[in-house]
Amino acid sequence: MTLDKANIFKLDETTELHEYKENPFFDCMPGAEKFAECLKCHVLTKPTPYVLLLEDHFGMGKTHFSTRFAYYLRECKIDAIYFSAWENDYIEQPFVSFSAEILKYFNKSQTVKKRNLKKTALSIKELILNLAKSTSTTYGINVFGNEISTNVNNKEAISAVEKFLNNFIERDDYLISFKKTLKSFIEELPNHKLVIIVDELDRCRPDYAMKTLEIIKHFFDVEGLFIIVPTNIRSLQRSVKALYGIDDENSSDTSYENYINKFFSDKLNMYKPDYLNLVKDLITEELIKELLDKNKMVLKDRYNSLAELQEKIAKFSEDCKLSIREVKKICEKALYICQYSNKNLYCEYIAYKLCEHETREKNNRFGISLESPLCNDIQSKKCELLHFSVPQEVYTINHIIHEHAFVRKYNVFRDQQISSYEKFEELYRYFCEAYSNGKLGIGEIYKFNILADYFEQKKNDIENYRKIWDSSDHDDDIRKYYDNIIGSEPFIHKELIKI
Repeated sequence: MTLDKANIFKLDETTELHEYKENPFFDCMPGAEKFAECLKCHVLTKPTPYVLLLEDHFGMGKTHFSTRFAYYLRECKIDAIYFSAWENDYIEQPFVSFSAEILKYFNKSQTVKKRNLKKTALSIKELILNLAKSTSTTYGINVFGNEISTNVNNKEAISAVEKFLNNFIERDDYLISFKKTLKSFIEELPNHKLVIIVDELDRCRPDYAMKTLEIIKHFFDVEGLFIIVPTNIRSLQRSVKALYGIDDENSSDTSYENYINKFFSDKLNMYKPDYLNLVKDLITEELIKELLDKNKMVLKDRYNSLAELQEKIAKFSEDCKLSIREVKKICEKALYICQYSNKNLYCEYIAYKLCEHETREKNNRFGISLESPLCNDIQSKKCELLHFSVPQEVYTINHIIHEHAFVRKYNVFRDQQISSYEKFEELYRYFCEAYSNGKLGIGEIYKFNILADYFEQKKNDIENYRKIWDSSDHDDDIRKYYDNIIGSEPFIHKELIKI
């Protein structure tokens, strides 16, 4: 099973995590490093307390980027804590796990030990212990490697946490003391700032997500504290609706938006991944040269075009919002097909089918171009060329349109969508023979010379299109071939054996 490296803080610090030291973003989408630089400037220049919403859709690598950004800040001597809200939402009150994460970081941080700030961290720990003692039941929390309190069951622990938090809220002096202690601690850090990334809030229970935001707003509005919340805002809005019954179907009702906005100082969209550069990094010049040397591919053409393959994989991946892992898988499969298939390849269609296979949801913008003969859209180029429509001038006599009379007498020339190139050829040959032999009527009032020009232009357009695309009436067979080589690698070997 492949190791999931989305959260790099779960990796071994001495071996696996060490590879991120020189370039924390080496396995991110292209563009991550530049975005991280901009975000770092944001952190260093914005007045605090500051809570930034980092917005993006599900599955777009928010955790992937956030963990690496936290690591990157630490390498830049900026104290940063990564906190996964989702991994802690089994705890009823988020304040306890949130505070514990801060204390754990303080204890492990080299910055804290060098500047002799452990005493300040211990004062925060002692404050939490004193607050806990004021509740009727003690509970365990391991923040510095030693167990605190007695053995209790889960229900007692949850009850203790609830009482602890309620007691904390009721006593303003505790809250003020906590904030002062945390502020004094942050002031002694090298940059006088502490960054906390609160991730995966959009995966939490609605009540826990809202409690976490309330805790951040009321308990951690401390000077020097910069909090980043990478999340999907629509998920938070649904949480508000679930908890408070606000109708988000009513477009005029913006109550849920106003409620969410009060928690954040500003909103920033995640960087737009550079899919084309990513694909070019995966389908490298060395691989291209190897395929060119074997006469397998060409740099630019309708068929076997590596340039077309790269561009279309990038386009469809972006349309489908695929992850870096999925794009890698697509590129590997595409190169395999190019290497072992002995037929001319529609690179656009291959890219389309590979991305369609990986996509998680239907996207209306996702589809091959209307120019492609394999496009099923009724507005495709092929459908357009095979649409037969008699010019109105043919049956317009003295400014009067005699369409119905014309169609009754020459039903074969009615407006129609012709099903194949072969059917068009049959109609074309029938007209040419009838027209040249006078079977359409000598001295007929209808202008068949205009219809003859229309047929010739239509025939030329179809022939030019087919030269470019090598298009045929066997589209279903072609689609089946691509579906097979994309869906089943052994099919390619079967093709080779037959040859």
